[in-house]
Amino acid sequence: MKNLFLIFMAVSLMSCASTQAGKISKSPPGPSPAINESPLESRTQFASTQELHAPEIPEFVPVREGLSPLQTKTVSIAARNTPLREVLYIIAETANLNLIMGRDVNPDLPVTMTVKDISVDKALDIIFSSVDYFYSIRDNILLVNALETEIFEFGKPNIVQDYKIDIGGDILSGTASGGSGSTSVSGDVSMKSTSDESSFKFWDAMEKSLTTLLAAGSGTQAGTNFVINRMAGTIMVTAAKKDLKRVGDYISNLKKVLNRQVLVEARIVEVQLSEGLKYGIDWEVIGQMLADGTTSISAKSFTNIFTSGSSSFEINLFHNSNFSLLLKALQEQGNVKTLSNPRVNIMNGQTSLLSVGRNTTFISRVETTTTASEGSAPVTTFTVDTNSILSGVMFGLVPYINSENEITLSITPIVTNLVSLDSKTIGTGDNSVEIKLPTVDLREMSTTVKILDGQIVVIGGLIDKQEILREGQVPLLGDIPLLGALFKKYEKTYDNTELVIMLIPKIVS
Repeated sequence: MKNLFLIFMAVSLMSCASTQAGKISKSPPGPSPAINESPLESRTQFASTQELHAPEIPEFVPVREGLSPLQTKTVSIAARNTPLREVLYIIAETANLNLIMGRDVNPDLPVTMTVKDISVDKALDIIFSSVDYFYSIRDNILLVNALETEIFEFGKPNIVQDYKIDIGGDILSGTASGGSGSTSVSGDVSMKSTSDESSFKFWDAMEKSLTTLLAAGSGTQAGTNFVINRMAGTIMVTAAKKDLKRVGDYISNLKKVLNRQVLVEARIVEVQLSEGLKYGIDWEVIGQMLADGTTSISAKSFTNIFTSGSSSFEINLFHNSNFSLLLKALQEQGNVKTLSNPRVNIMNGQTSLLSVGRNTTFISRVETTTTASEGSAPVTTFTVDTNSILSGVMFGLVPYINSENEITLSITPIVTNLVSLDSKTIGTGDNSVEIKLPTVDLREMSTTVKILDGQIVVIGGLIDKQEILREGQVPLLGDIPLLGALFKKYEKTYDNTELVIMLIPKIVS
């Protein structure tokens, strides 16, 4: 019995030991806590150990784009009268490019060059700057062509202008000297000027110019051509390299010339002359008051021939002046009244027309038609043509601007004053018609001047002499019928006014 009890105790102890061992194996890995540490202290130490080993965030590094092989790879070439295809083959092999040459390209064209350690793209630029061919790179293919197409935009409106000047005429209107068989007497002094119609046809002139430019070069080469779209204002040219550059330079210079424009500011004033200025404004005094130097074109010697009347046209150029100073100087000559102050932008070589005044319509022509039918009275019908006349100022301007900013200005002023419209009855009874014949005071001229930017052009001498009848009477007594004429007086005076046209052209940059 004693032996059995000992065997039972030994088995119990072995089972307890194995149970304790199973509990230790289930514990988490890591260093064993000290015997005197509590479970809470053990968990805190484990958490702090995990924080010390947290992974670090890597820094951001931007991705750099790689350079083209044409820029990174270098080539060294020493060629003397070497065919073009051999030189291009070396470059294509270096840059891993496929080479295609157009059928119009001469592959045996000799090339002489020496370059050392230069990038492929620069080597291509050097080669094709000396040969009359184009090159392009698409994907990994080097294409060489003899012709290329380029589109130029001009932006020119498809408008054809016409400019004509017609002043003067037969001042005696072919008046007969009297008597049967007598010849007419005329005094015809006139000036007619008309623009070249072909010069205003811009696209026709452009077509001729391009034909000449391409024919002067290698324009006979197959495929060389140009197409003009007049409505869109574009020119498409297909040509060799030198011809295409020549056309591009021509169009670029032409655009610079035609796109120059000038701002013309006009001031039209009327000066009521004082009694001491019977010959008009004294422009020498005006120039002295401005003290900036003047250039005058006039006919002063006329005053030595004629004792009365008005002087001729005068053209004055005032340097570095302005309207305000000039108007103050004119006020010393008489009362100044501003009639108009128009402003207009004009492109180089284009025409402009400015007019200020009143337009009056009158009957200029009457045509009668009488229709007779059996058993009824004849019926007369009238066909009337009307015309109009401007009482005021009209002047045409044509500027030309050169590369040195000198302005050549063509000026044609015409001044008219409608004096009266006289009625004239033609026919009798029911077949009569009344027309009106105008009486007009006319002053006109045409000139061309060259001035600098900002100078003032003054056109004077446009003097008008008007007769004014003033009536005065004794109060009350002058209103008595018949006898009132004895208490009235009439005074005839003359009012002299000079019309002055001032122009300031300023180049628009």
